[in-house]
Amino acid sequence: MKIFIFILMICVSAIVSAEPIFPQHKSCMDGKDESSGCTILLDENGFLVDASTGARIFTTPEPMGAISSNWLYQYGSKYILENQNFSSSKTRQWVTFEYDKGKIVVDRIYSFSTEISMQSGPTWYGYECRGNSIGVVEHAGLSLSELAMTSVCGEAVGENIKVKEEAPSATAGGALAVSIPIYTAKKISGAATYLFMESNEPDIFRMACYSGCALKAKDNSVPYVGRIAKSAWFFGELQDKACQSSGSYKYKSSSEQIVLNGCIGDGIIKMTEYLPGTKIERAQFIGKTDGEGYKGEWVSKSGDNKKFVFFMFPLTVY
Repeated sequence: MKIFIFILMICVSAIVSAEPIFPQHKSCMDGKDESSGCTILLDENGFLVDASTGARIFTTPEPMGAISSNWLYQYGSKYILENQNFSSSKTRQWVTFEYDKGKIVVDRIYSFSTEISMQSGPTWYGYECRGNSIGVVEHAGLSLSELAMTSVCGEAVGENIKVKEEAPSATAGGALAVSIPIYTAKKISGAATYLFMESNEPDIFRMACYSGCALKAKDNSVPYVGRIAKSAWFFGELQDKACQSSGSYKYKSSSEQIVLNGCIGDGIIKMTEYLPGTKIERAQFIGKTDGEGYKGEWVSKSGDNKKFVFFMFPLTVY
């Protein structure tokens, strides 16, 4: 009976909430109550300021206009400077960086825009510039986002930023897939495909990696976002140690951490989950690599032959 109730929860619980369970980000806008704990703030005039001293970090504000806005967020160990343009291109740009003791170190820049075709409708394209921890210092007349672009992106203009690739099929109906060129040291160095979970527009807080993202493990663990069946979204972390792999996950409407262990390697994943506080096997994830993630079947171990299709992909920013 307990097993039946659990399986029913998988199918129903995700409907309660409309949002995937990504790690929480916080606003770092000056004057907002939720900005406590941020070491850098964005004020109402577009200036980046040190939270402890109030001093401007850059004397040039972020570009502002009637059809664009800027926001600053803290997400895990990183800060994210966001600019959205509300023109027909709907351009949105994110600069991810770290700030410590007055020093800004740029990690990556993401930019996405849309164009509308009478034949195919809206199509998203863009580019990514990898700073590889480039430290930036103020330059007269340039804001942080402008200086980051100048220092890292280089040739990211015009037709260079359109990659024509087929979108992956693994997440049909569950994510927007966009393939973009990658720039390193101001030159094209490859391409990557990103997935925006439960979204039809790019959103860095719903972004996962399909391929080519060159992500780094977090404390030897990789955070994943995924879905079982058609609506059971989950968030988890896995440590890849061959047949000593371990991890956990939870559904978006539940606080229960479900423990996993098993094998990851040679393009295969086979992880077993257990009833809370026991060694009783409850289900298995059995699948193969798909890009930098996995897809396959979630199989009940209760003897009821329940099976659901799943996919999971690494979170991009954490």
